Amino acid sequence: MHFQQNEEVSILNEAGIYRVLRAEGSFLWLEDEHGFDRKVAVEFVVRRKQINVQKVTNKDNSAVHSSKKAMKNEQIPSIDLHHHELNLDERFLSKHEILTAQLDSFKQFCNRMIQLKTKRFRVVHGIGEGKLKMELRTLIQAKDGLSMHDDQVTRGKVGASLIEIQLSVARPF
Repeated sequence: MHFQQNEEVSILNEAGIYRVLRAEGSFLWLEDEHGFDRKVAVEFVVRRKQINVQKVTNKDNSAVHSSKKAMKNEQIPSIDLHHHELNLDERFLSKHEILTAQLDSFKQFCNRMIQLKTKRFRVVHGIGEGKLKMELRTLIQAKDGLSMHDDQVTRGKVGASLIEIQLSVARPF
């Protein structure tokens, strides 16, 4: 391939624009955009061709970028297991019955998340004595494909957990 002096070229597998200074046998002397000279074999040099583009459509205007900040702000499905949120009246139910109803609600919600192929969800369990959180952790540890991490911290105490689902492994309760 014949190259002209001052012709703009590129080097295969490299970024940058080069200008042909001179040819020496099967090599070209090129100058990069910073003014440095470089000797390159002709087989690695290609001509640059201007491509005219009429209109470019940006399809990513509404896409969320997967940065840590975007991940933190994304809407994560959640369930609040406080007895008043589940319409459990503590005047008529024992603590054990309330705990059992909370765990049943968690299992139903978790099954729904697996069915919808949701990779993570939040469980609000409160910052109380920790019995509910301890029971949730026991349930999750016994189940393949689920993991539990602390999520929201209020006044130094954790009031919610993030549940991650490995969809290829997790099975409903």
